[in-house]
Amino acid sequence: MDKCWKNLFEYCKLNYMKGVESLEEFYQRKFEWLPEDIRKDIGHFNIFHLAPFREGQATSVPYRRRDFYKIVLVKGNSRVHYADQVVEVKNQVLAFSNPQIPYKWEHLNRNFDVVYCIFNTRFFHQFGQFSH
Repeated sequence: MDKCWKNLFEYCKLNYMKGVESLEEFYQRKFEWLPEDIRKDIGHFNIFHLAPFREGQATSVPYRRRDFYKIVLVKGNSRVHYADQVVEVKNQVLAFSNPQIPYKWEHLNRNFDVVYCIFNTRFFHQFGQFSH
């Protein structure tokens, strides 16, 4: 099967079977806890530093859509998988993701450093329609 079709098939299978990852699911998957104010209607913003690789730790982010935005700064070689393409990252990248596009981030070596922030649409409510 052609690689493009294989990626598209994986996108359809995972995206529609698992659905969209919510902020709550993200916190449960990554940290096994929820911030107290996450359910309040004030918007959400948080910053994280991804710790260096440890034995037994996953080196990739699951392939699916999220219901939040992410800005990520990565130092190290990695690969970003989208439905129709794979983007190779050499050395470092500043990347932006949104709820409309599913992806999977794969770190290619154990020597990487990642800082990222996540936020939802309500975080920008005072600036108007952020999603347009």
